[in-house]
Amino acid sequence: MNFNNLMQQAKMMQKKLDEFSKKEFEYDYSNGSVIVKLTGDLKIISLTINKTLIDPEDPITLQEMVAEAINSAIALVNEQKEEIAPSGSGMF
Repeated sequence: MNFNNLMQQAKMMQKKLDEFSKKEFEYDYSNGSVIVKLTGDLKIISLTINKTLIDPEDPITLQEMVAEAINSAIALVNEQKEEIAPSGSGMF
């Protein structure tokens, strides 16, 4: 493979990654309990919490659910990003 082909592949990969970073993802944790919307570059757009989960007597459960929802959403986005640009792809 020559240098020009490598450069062309690198540019195509960068374009895909740029498009991916702008893409929006939605993750529904536990049937609408917590919904996280974020971009491909992992910026949270919105966080929706079902009102039935808001219990002033038990803030820890809500905190744990929100943290788990965010972490799961990030894992989902990272998995999809890995499909576009696998780490260790051997390009260089």
